[in-house]
Amino acid sequence: MSDSGQQKIVTITLNPALDHTVHIPQFQAGALNRVEQQRIDPGGKGINVAKVARALGCPVTATGFLGQDNSKVFREYFQQQGIHDCFVEVAGAARMNIKIVDGLSGQVTEINFPGLASNEGDLARLTEVIRQLAGERQWFVFSGSLPPGVPDTVYHRFIPLLKQQGVKVMLDSSGPALREGIKAMPDVIKPNLDELRQLTGKSLIQEAEIQNAVDDLLAGGIRQVIVTLGSQGAIVADKSQMLRVWPPAVVAKSTVGAGDALVAGFVVGQTRGLSLADCARLGTAAATASVVQPGTQAGSLQEVDRLLAAVQISDAG
Repeated sequence: MSDSGQQKIVTITLNPALDHTVHIPQFQAGALNRVEQQRIDPGGKGINVAKVARALGCPVTATGFLGQDNSKVFREYFQQQGIHDCFVEVAGAARMNIKIVDGLSGQVTEINFPGLASNEGDLARLTEVIRQLAGERQWFVFSGSLPPGVPDTVYHRFIPLLKQQGVKVMLDSSGPALREGIKAMPDVIKPNLDELRQLTGKSLIQEAEIQNAVDDLLAGGIRQVIVTLGSQGAIVADKSQMLRVWPPAVVAKSTVGAGDALVAGFVVGQTRGLSLADCARLGTAAATASVVQPGTQAGSLQEVDRLLAAVQISDAG
């Protein structure tokens, strides 16, 4: 599975983080808890997408904002992973997010901090970087929450710049940022079920209700929609087909970043010209390979290849 000569993917992370993952058996709120093991990974959703795309052998560029006070750890990581670094530095330090993994229950408790404050000058510098990258790249992936000072309309601001240059765009965000970004008609969106409920204002209990919400998004002009359902897989659709995707059963060590891994695999599949089903298969295999890793690490290419055949896909409905 080689991607030599292919155009690069660009991921944009406006709110990066250092993900501090701690493993606490039988974690209890309000009680003394002892950490069994820990690790710190450079993260933020777009960075997670970049690390998985790179693990799959695809050239990738990462941009967004880094805090000047702790940018070194991120830049060293990008160099080690072979990720092309085009980040813009802003004042301050990137946030630390805490992920508490209870190995006995399988539950993950996340404590996410608000992140770096950015201003209009920072956005102008990033806009110029994005404009330059658009001339030589094929796919842009906008991922994650927005830091303080960045307007909810920021994705809506960036997406038309890219589409004017023929670049394809995937958006994975939530709340007002997702709602506003969709108005700019990204090619693909990937809400999880809670995010889709927020977007539609509906409870979406039955799968038929989820499928109807997906149909509405497709009718509104989005080309492809992926709704992730945690351990229950995903619904993946375009205007011609709707697929139900089931991941292979594994023992998860950390589910943090699984959705980002799916995004990475799906977009890598798009750059390879794969069918919708095969893009969904690659994304699901990449997500499954990631959850058996501690922290927010990418699964290996060999593990993803091994899992591909175990992904089950059928027509939804």
